[in-house]
Amino acid sequence: MSVYVDEGFRPCVTECATVAFRVCFDDRALIFEVSADALVTYCGAASKRRRDLLVAFEDAQFEILSVAARKGAAKPDEPVEPVRLDLDEFRMVRH
Repeated sequence: MSVYVDEGFRPCVTECATVAFRVCFDDRALIFEVSADALVTYCGAASKRRRDLLVAFEDAQFEILSVAARKGAAKPDEPVEPVRLDLDEFRMVRH
């Protein structure tokens, strides 16, 4: 299965302090949000400021995509809400 971050949907910081992005799978696309806590803890964000979160997202895009791919594979139906990636999802993949 081909899984990649959609370059046409630029990652952005939401008002809930998450970085939203879209992942394309072979047959569908899903919106994900990575929490600021996960970006600080697992992706090396220096702080929860907008710029630091976006830099950490770009630097750790491969790791974030692997977490999103596992979570997205478990969601066969397209959810109305973005799929949230928090500390627990990163902990599961890392360990």
